[in-house]
Amino acid sequence: MGMLARSHRRVQQLADAGWANTVVFAWGLLQGGVFPGLADLFFLPLALTRPEKAYRLAAVATLGTLIGSVALYVAGREALGVLEGPIARAAGVSSAAIDRYRATLAEYGAWAIFASTMSPLSTKLTSIASGAVGVPFVQFLIALLAGRLTRTMVLAYLVRNGGADAVAKWTGGRLNNLTLR
Repeated sequence: MGMLARSHRRVQQLADAGWANTVVFAWGLLQGGVFPGLADLFFLPLALTRPEKAYRLAAVATLGTLIGSVALYVAGREALGVLEGPIARAAGVSSAAIDRYRATLAEYGAWAIFASTMSPLSTKLTSIASGAVGVPFVQFLIALLAGRLTRTMVLAYLVRNGGADAVAKWTGGRLNNLTLR
């Protein structure tokens, strides 16, 4: 059994034990604020396992990532000097990359934040940079919420109305090897 299949089986066990919301929220919080990785790592497999809970899990995932991203916005607003220095270097983020994020956010603000939730752009860096360049908090929050809800609700809709095949098609086939029960 491959690693993905073992991981999915473990996620199913968590869902069966009633931990689905907690796991999805905790991962959303950690992924939104600390850990790199797929925002939908737990949400999608749990939703595919329990399609009837897809919309609730989408809302829980959104809430977790929203809280984590707000924490990074505050960190960017309060501590950019430290983040640009040793922490950024340790994470492999150049000052040029941070400057590019600043320029983009200064020009496009909410649109850049929304796009970061729907694209490979790092929402973590976008959240930090939003705080650092002074994107108004309400604008940041609305754009982040709109983007995250759009993403998770579209995935929940696909799960409910097309299952794993629809999700795999929408995500470009990245879930083709996911074996369900």
